[in-house]
Amino acid sequence: MTFPAPTLTGIGHPGARQSGRAPSPKGGNGWMAAPFSGIVFLLLTIRFGLDRVLMDTTISMGSANFTLGILFNFAFVFIAFCLLGYTLFSNRAMQSDAAVPLSLWLPFLISLFGSVLYTAYPVDGVKFFWNVLTFFCLFAIGYHYSRYFSIVRISAIIILAGIFPILISILYYTIDGFHERLRGAAGHPNMLAFFLFFYISFCYHGLVWGWIKSKALRNVAIVFCALATLELLLTGTRSAFVAMFAFLLVSTLRRPIWLLMILPAPFLALAIPSVNERITEVFHSKPTVSYEYFIATARGDTDAEGPVEADSGTWRVFLWKASWPIIKQAPVLGHGAYSFLPSSQQFFPLNASAGSGAHNIFVQITFEQGFVGLAAYLWLIFGICVLAIVRFRHDPGLATFIIMLNLSFNVAGLSDNMLYYLIDQIYIWFALGITLGLLMKAPAPRAAVHGLRIGR
Repeated sequence: MTFPAPTLTGIGHPGARQSGRAPSPKGGNGWMAAPFSGIVFLLLTIRFGLDRVLMDTTISMGSANFTLGILFNFAFVFIAFCLLGYTLFSNRAMQSDAAVPLSLWLPFLISLFGSVLYTAYPVDGVKFFWNVLTFFCLFAIGYHYSRYFSIVRISAIIILAGIFPILISILYYTIDGFHERLRGAAGHPNMLAFFLFFYISFCYHGLVWGWIKSKALRNVAIVFCALATLELLLTGTRSAFVAMFAFLLVSTLRRPIWLLMILPAPFLALAIPSVNERITEVFHSKPTVSYEYFIATARGDTDAEGPVEADSGTWRVFLWKASWPIIKQAPVLGHGAYSFLPSSQQFFPLNASAGSGAHNIFVQITFEQGFVGLAAYLWLIFGICVLAIVRFRHDPGLATFIIMLNLSFNVAGLSDNMLYYLIDQIYIWFALGITLGLLMKAPAPRAAVHGLRIGR
């Protein structure tokens, strides 16, 4: 059976026809038939590299200020809703392209939207909801595009899209100075680090599983993976180091001989002074103090001379401890969207003057949306993993990538403010959407099909 390709006015290709499977990488109809694909891939190519420029420009809307990056959000949301509307109401054969993303995301989006209604910070809450809605839209766009593009074609697009931000980050490094943690084209080193984690992981996994067919493209992927790895080390983001190493280790199990290259890598990285300093400071012994004494000293309630220092890990634990009594005040629905950061000024005296993010996805969601929101978020991330496991035999390479990218990013979120990293999430959710879509549309393994025919 064949299905007609979408023919949204002015963007489709009326003569093109598609099967339920992604077209062959040799076919040229993907670009012509996939609605808005040229715009989407162009925006993804330039968005990260322009992040610092966009952050320096603001648009005032009443009492709220937005950067020009919101224009990219508008484009992604508009395109996603066009595709969702088309697949839901105009083409029954494609309804799964909307049904799967909505079934995964809708509980979390409803919970987050509800928390906007009772937050004490409605303007920031709306902005936060808008960003998360953008994540969903990139996932939905990617899932729909899996109908038109093979993993070979998508690999080429992602490899080439990473060239601009990687090169411009090197330029920014020379401008900012070599003594600072590298933040490159992003507003913060951690944001650059998790984009590089995504890029390296995708390219490496593609090399391991044979997604990159062209010899020239393989060479490009190897060169820019090497540059991205060096940049990632210079960001000094330890959670990204761990996430990347875990991802690469699992990917390499398909080619165990490559472990000879992967296993020594952490020791070689320690030869870089800035990396060595960031890693070894974790193991430096610091005076052990109780949470209660630490807080009392910060408030000036003790006779301690000078401040009591804590490493970043201990500081995070103390922050989470301080937030727990506040969470218990509204455990079901939370305190409202974007309430953790400003509220932390009252319940945690060890913050900067403007407060601090939770540095933990799950603590932040529980604080702001309660256990209802946490359950909805767990439904999203584990729902994706369950679908990948169920379809594992159809394409082990895609399934492994989906599970590892999803889990690695969220495990790193145990110690970082991932929900605030808009610039990283749009790439990660697009990749998760399109790879999950490809996996869900992948044909049954040949052995299974052959056995079925024999049974008949």
